[in-house]
Amino acid sequence: MTIKDRIDPLIAERAPWLFSGRPGTGIARAGLDALLGYKRTVEIGNQVQHLSADGIMEHVGKMLANHLTVTGLSHIPSHGAALIVANHPTGIADGVMLHHLLRPIRNDTYYFANHDIMRVLPQYSEMIAPVEWRQEKRSHAKMRETMAYTRKAVEEGRLGVIFPSGRLAKRRGLSLHERPWMASAAMIARKFDLPVIPVNIQARNSALFYLFDLIHPTLRDITLFHETLNKATQPYHFTIGEPISPSALPAKSEESIEMLRKATLALGGPKAPVVPLLGNRRSV
Repeated sequence: MTIKDRIDPLIAERAPWLFSGRPGTGIARAGLDALLGYKRTVEIGNQVQHLSADGIMEHVGKMLANHLTVTGLSHIPSHGAALIVANHPTGIADGVMLHHLLRPIRNDTYYFANHDIMRVLPQYSEMIAPVEWRQEKRSHAKMRETMAYTRKAVEEGRLGVIFPSGRLAKRRGLSLHERPWMASAAMIARKFDLPVIPVNIQARNSALFYLFDLIHPTLRDITLFHETLNKATQPYHFTIGEPISPSALPAKSEESIEMLRKATLALGGPKAPVVPLLGNRRSV
């Protein structure tokens, strides 16, 4: 199966109308393919498809992480199991940039993420703890799979990363607002006795992404790969907070996750808890 054969179903699931065969959809798809760099996406996929998951992250990170700054890097433990919680302004690129930042310190990082990336690049199974963020598609079997992966990773002393919102930040006017966080991060921290490191990410997507978001969610959703691979000119600033002991978390998961959310967003500077769209230079 080619990379193209793996990517196309993901696009079709997000925008079925593009593959409906109705009059005009062929022209629309050709235009969107050109606008969203479909050919380049497939080419990059072909370049990395035989690399390990870490090799892919290193390759893409070197392509994109040109304007990355960080404060508080010393708060990342050099060894031992721990959990990073972070806000989610841009999507997959948040994980790519964070991995690029963490890689010199930790080569054992794993990520709680949607399993779709493994449909394109199966080797990501070594780095992804599969999570189903959509309530209607969750099942006990999927939860057991996530917990089994997490338990093994904790036993191996690995560093986990989770974006508890499970979705990109929502644009309101000229700022990004983090969506509500799901309690799973707090539950995992308490269950496995993991120190939690809050990480605030200041970044944004392209003007095209926010335009598509205004027009229709299916247009926004098919920018998935474009908004990962177009970040070479995008500044990313990471602020890493001090670790929070699992014993400091409230007993109720809802209160625990709210505590972690507030701690993470408070690291965002004078505009916290929002991420401003202006002031971050960005190409389309």
